Amino acid sequence: MKKYCTAWLLFFLTCTTLLSQSWNSTKYNSVTTKNFRDNSLFKETINFSGIDYPRLHAAIFFVTNEARVKNGLPEVKYHKLLEESATAHSKRMVRMGFFNHFDPYNDLLKTPSDRLRFAGIKNAYAAENIATPFAIQYMEGFTIYPLDEKNNFFSYSPGGKAIPNHTYLSLAEYVVDLWMKSEGHRANILNPNAKQLGCGIYFYRERNNIPKFMATQNFQLYEEIVEEDK
Repeated sequence: MKKYCTAWLLFFLTCTTLLSQSWNSTKYNSVTTKNFRDNSLFKETINFSGIDYPRLHAAIFFVTNEARVKNGLPEVKYHKLLEESATAHSKRMVRMGFFNHFDPYNDLLKTPSDRLRFAGIKNAYAAENIATPFAIQYMEGFTIYPLDEKNNFFSYSPGGKAIPNHTYLSLAEYVVDLWMKSEGHRANILNPNAKQLGCGIYFYRERNNIPKFMATQNFQLYEEIVEEDK
């Protein structure tokens, strides 16, 4: 009986630890743009079979606010409905096989503002960024070679060292850097009228099984969100 209780106690403590290490929206109250880089959660390597999506969304959120602060702009606030809308669009682009700010398959979700209204936002004033970053720390322009029969791992040389997966932080830095190098996306990040932000990302494998993410950012412009009555 004592061994049985001890085993259950260890199981409970393990589950509690795992839950405490996962990201949830309450952590936006204590983790900030100034201290998020000190948080060990963002330094962990992404495990593709168990991605903590809210944590990844948060990393992109904080790196985006860093870019705004560096350019003399105020930080935007997090909003869950923007995160939900961004996540849904990323998933639809992967599942429906398109990459566009306009959804060709559903008129209710056609534009970024349509998608914000569908998520429950009355006063939708949307700006949107999308991108398809690599999930591994790949240097673009180089040939890569599969290391296994299922093409789950890749290297810059046949039989060489595997290209590591991104950490939560390095993936966020990578995708924000992509946006900052694009005139239109940069303008959205540095829009002085931006008030709130939610980020959503989704893992997929491209041709030859190369691991990538579909990423979306949704900004609310001009005024803070008014939610639809439930």
